[in-house]
Amino acid sequence: MSGGRPKLLWVLLVVIFVGIVAIQNITGPQYEKIRKAGMSSVDSKDTQELMVQLPGQFLIASMAGFKEVIAGVLWVRADDFFHTGKYEAIIPIVRLVTWLDPHNVEVYSTGAWHLDYNFVDGNQMSDKRYIPSSVALLQEGIANNPNTWDLYFDLAWSHYNKKLNDYQGGLKYMLLAVQHDGRDPNTGKVIPRPAFVDRMVAHQYEKVGEFDKAIEQWKYARARAERLIKDRSDKTADYVALVTCDRNLALLYLRLAWRYGNMDYYRKGVEILQRMAAQKGTPPDILAAAKAASADYAKRMAAHNPPRDVRKPIDMGFSVKFEKLKPKVFRISGTFNLVRMSEYAGLASECVTRRYEEYLKAPPDRKQDWVDGGRVRWMLTDLDYKMVIPKTFTWKIDKSKMVVFERECNAIPVRSGKFKSEPIDLSGNDSFYPFKARKYRLVVWASPQEPGADQTLQDRVGWKGEAYADGKYLDTKMQPGYRCFRWETVLDRNDLL
Repeated sequence: MSGGRPKLLWVLLVVIFVGIVAIQNITGPQYEKIRKAGMSSVDSKDTQELMVQLPGQFLIASMAGFKEVIAGVLWVRADDFFHTGKYEAIIPIVRLVTWLDPHNVEVYSTGAWHLDYNFVDGNQMSDKRYIPSSVALLQEGIANNPNTWDLYFDLAWSHYNKKLNDYQGGLKYMLLAVQHDGRDPNTGKVIPRPAFVDRMVAHQYEKVGEFDKAIEQWKYARARAERLIKDRSDKTADYVALVTCDRNLALLYLRLAWRYGNMDYYRKGVEILQRMAAQKGTPPDILAAAKAASADYAKRMAAHNPPRDVRKPIDMGFSVKFEKLKPKVFRISGTFNLVRMSEYAGLASECVTRRYEEYLKAPPDRKQDWVDGGRVRWMLTDLDYKMVIPKTFTWKIDKSKMVVFERECNAIPVRSGKFKSEPIDLSGNDSFYPFKARKYRLVVWASPQEPGADQTLQDRVGWKGEAYADGKYLDTKMQPGYRCFRWETVLDRNDLL
């Protein structure tokens, strides 16, 4: 018996050795392929060293059941690169981590965020050529994690809403998000999705003009928040969530009434405000709105005078001027009549917003004759550029192409009916702005759904630009169902250089 044990041990050692050699033969070429791809796809010396420093044993360890452990070690390393500003080194790690641990939702989300925001020029303008790769990464994450809300919402909010202004695309993915709850990353246990996800669906319905569905979604979001509070299954659901739903539903009813004359909606909005006003601790603005809206509703019902605040067209006077300041530096300016304060005299929305009343009371040196807050957006691309989302994620981009537009929520502001950008400087980074093409397309546009626009602007022009009068640059195709303004020109390379 004792003599047989050493022989058995030797046999086991031989089997283990053969197994290691076999695994190396299988994983070695795969590792080498990843390593070469990483070295050829980025210019950062640190990234190349990173790929070299990932020994084949990492892959052997992953085959032995330690994938998540190795992925965690790599992700810690990625965090080090982030804090030292070595962003180009992060994306190859994201690729490796998602290969090792495809169910790590945080890595997909953070990796997409890096692609969107952290490749920037000296003016902190992010490289928009990475947006298709970011979308592809999130779509891969969704395919590997179809039963959690997080990545659907990231794709809807970060990309379709904020980056691409594709509100229908945003709604599509938000509706998928609310079909799922979350997962505890440590235990895998199901946890309720945050209440704000359901509320954002209601806002998204408003953006695409599906108001009846928005109303139903606000009701559903409130009922769900109430249920979560009762069950104590979501610590983020509280009284504030209920007040938020009530406030937004009431204002949606009121604005539908003010803008389009729906008195049944006006009544429902007033009833919600009155119910809120009857509760203890109601904020002063709700108390004031309930009182003012109730009085205006009663007066209009008695006089059979429904409001229609967007019925009167406004000549927007939209115009654009392109000015080259020096090679690769230009300015965009123009006019856009958003909106004179006098336009608010007599509007039904005045009973709550009091924009015109406050204007009349202001001292002469503080009188603001325009309701500022609107913004104008712009985009400059190669003439033949079309955004194509790759079928599979890659961080490689065609650096001969140029795609540039303004930073999110930092479009050109409209003030006193005019807009003028700061100098747009594309001269400092030939990698971002190669200017290889012969022709370029510059598009400048203004939409009533511009992110961050003052809601009282929409009180006058409508959600869909109903008050926008016909003009030379009026556009109804850019956002189907909306009246926008769009100016476009084709520039020769010499016009820019």
